[in-house]
Amino acid sequence: MNNALLLVDMQNDFCTPEGSLYIPGSVENCTNTARFIQKNSEYIHSIYATFDCHCTYHIAHAVFWRDVNGNIPPDYTEITYADYSRGKYRPVDPSVEKRVEKYLQELEARGRYSLILWPPHCLMGSYGMMLEKQVWEAGHAWELSRPMLKAYFIMKSLNAYTEHYSVLQSEVPDPDDPSTHMNFYLINRLKRADRIIVAGEALSHCLGQTIRDLTAYIPPSSFV
Repeated sequence: MNNALLLVDMQNDFCTPEGSLYIPGSVENCTNTARFIQKNSEYIHSIYATFDCHCTYHIAHAVFWRDVNGNIPPDYTEITYADYSRGKYRPVDPSVEKRVEKYLQELEARGRYSLILWPPHCLMGSYGMMLEKQVWEAGHAWELSRPMLKAYFIMKSLNAYTEHYSVLQSEVPDPDDPSTHMNFYLINRLKRADRIIVAGEALSHCLGQTIRDLTAYIPPSSFV
């Protein structure tokens, strides 16, 4: 049986207590995942690890925005289209106002998530973006035990103007940016597996939305 392991956003900012968006229980989750890889190395035929990866001025980071008094809003602020239309919040760069307005309209029309300003996390090149140490070491040992095989690393959230919870697609795809569209390359690779084992963070957003999107293309019975 061909087994694929999909690791969703098991990164330091989510999975270490000092991480900027630490998820309670993620340390134990990483420990258990690393042990699973170690114990089942010979039965794992492919590993795919996804990475949230943001620039500093991202639409879901507070520094991207200013309130009506010119101040940076606090983390975890929710910004709705109604707020925007009343002028309660505006992007720090006035030249992108029309683009941001369209994003908020389309985001709310899709009805999956509202815009939340998260603490800056998984910034490009930062320690917080890196794969959690236990998981990385287990994956690296798997590579060493399987000559010429490699773990695949998939970056998401590179576009500053849309959130990208699911690894398969952003919340509002950008017509000019293929990285925000449905990732059929990953879908087709996962389809080669008889069984897909999934671990990661977080069930409310990245992990949960990835699974929901995947099951539109791959039978739910394939997942463990």
